[in-house]
Amino acid sequence: MRIENKKYQQQGFVLVMALVLLAVLTLIGVSSMNSASLELRAASNAYQHQVAFNAVQSVLEYAVSADGASKIDYQISDKATPQVVTYTALVDVSALQASVEYSGCSAGDGSSLEEGKGFSFNHYDIVGTGANKAGTATSEQAQGIRFPAAACDK
Repeated sequence: MRIENKKYQQQGFVLVMALVLLAVLTLIGVSSMNSASLELRAASNAYQHQVAFNAVQSVLEYAVSADGASKIDYQISDKATPQVVTYTALVDVSALQASVEYSGCSAGDGSSLEEGKGFSFNHYDIVGTGANKAGTATSEQAQGIRFPAAACDK
């Protein structure tokens, strides 16, 4: 009779072991789901920041293009008042604008035959700002541009 008792005692151990193994597998599954969810949110945030970055790149390109430059007076040498260009893009972005500010003038040296009679250039700083449609991702970028000028103010 003692042999049969040991047999019944060992059957309970298999049940406990199966429950422990099932709990471990459940924890691994839940951990994997949380990790995948976090990676999905990170990828979505990176995409939204890329949308804002590209939109600001487009407003900077627009400001220096022929269409955008026609709205900016590149002969102004007033540092106090920046000129603002707004831009509407077709993607899911909002509040795109470029601020153009005069930053100085440089005179060229000229050729070897006409020393001191080189071209002059007005220098401008263009700062573009923008955000995605929801406003959760923003971008601000700067670019410099030089524009031919008649002469530098002394």
